[in-house]
Amino acid sequence: METVIGSRLLWLALLACLLPLLGALGSRWQLWPYSLGLLLLLAGLLLALPVLALALWQRQWVSLLLACLPLLVLVPPLIQGFRLPVINDISTDLVSPPVLNAAARLRGPRHHDPAYPGPATAEKQRARWPALEALTLPSPPREVKRQVLALVQERGWRRVEGEGENDMQIEAVARSRWFGFEDDVAIRLTAQGGHTRVDMRSASRVGKSDFGANAKRVQTFLADLEHKFK
Repeated sequence: METVIGSRLLWLALLACLLPLLGALGSRWQLWPYSLGLLLLLAGLLLALPVLALALWQRQWVSLLLACLPLLVLVPPLIQGFRLPVINDISTDLVSPPVLNAAARLRGPRHHDPAYPGPATAEKQRARWPALEALTLPSPPREVKRQVLALVQERGWRRVEGEGENDMQIEAVARSRWFGFEDDVAIRLTAQGGHTRVDMRSASRVGKSDFGANAKRVQTFLADLEHKFK
């Protein structure tokens, strides 16, 4: 009897690990909508909890370790994400954000409008990331653009062009590692004497909250760009 229980616990623990992985990869490969992928992830987490309790009670240590995996990997970032404001569009210029020209063509009816959401989103961003602002570099726009394009390529973002795109704005599409969520990025360069002001905007196509992904993308990109000019 104990052997049967242990075997079933092991299979359930494996299922708890596989469901989030299947949900993420299936969404990334467009086998099903991302909403189903998120449901599979949630199902894996909910399954892991009773399996964890039963494995501890039955002293099934392998099942216990397997049940812990999805909880340890997924719960901390989820908790951190829920502490962040519910926004999905980040910009260094909250008065006149870079326009997502390409997104107007690439986004479909199930996606968010590419227009900037407005003052409510701006206020939430200011409250959480008050230091997120434009970067000024001591080089002309042409040199800055060359470095921006190099960073875009290094990150594996897909370069796109929008109708009416000016020569000093770079647009790209970034994909998240697991679910393959596509976020639209616009980097605008403005000449200021012998310097260049760099504004950046990163916006999700789906979902109410990006769990901090767009802010992190903008912060790390601008930090890496600044490092190239030191």
